[in-house]
Amino acid sequence: MGLEVVLNGDVIYRASFPICPISDVSQETGARQKTVVFHLKGGHELQGEHHTARSQTIEGNIWQAGADPDAILLGISFSTGNQILLNTIHYAKPTGESRTVIDKGIVVRTFPLAGR
Repeated sequence: MGLEVVLNGDVIYRASFPICPISDVSQETGARQKTVVFHLKGGHELQGEHHTARSQTIEGNIWQAGADPDAILLGISFSTGNQILLNTIHYAKPTGESRTVIDKGIVVRTFPLAGR
């Protein structure tokens, strides 16, 4: 599956990852939860109340938060230091493209990859 995080029309993070069906992440035994971490420059307003300075670095995190019969639930958060700026869920459909506007100017897009 392909994943893109888009900020104001520019892709700021792109990745691909294998998927396999599980009923509930909390039921997986012995499997350590993987979190994807990426960074972007500050200078953005998140949720209409969290203003970041251009000199700050915003950390983005993406992890599998759960699963539905027809979707993978991806947790997505943005933070600076000890402050969480945004924390939400994206529903990724393995059979087609999914788009979630998670904040003004920020879109998460997932899509199946051909030939994988």
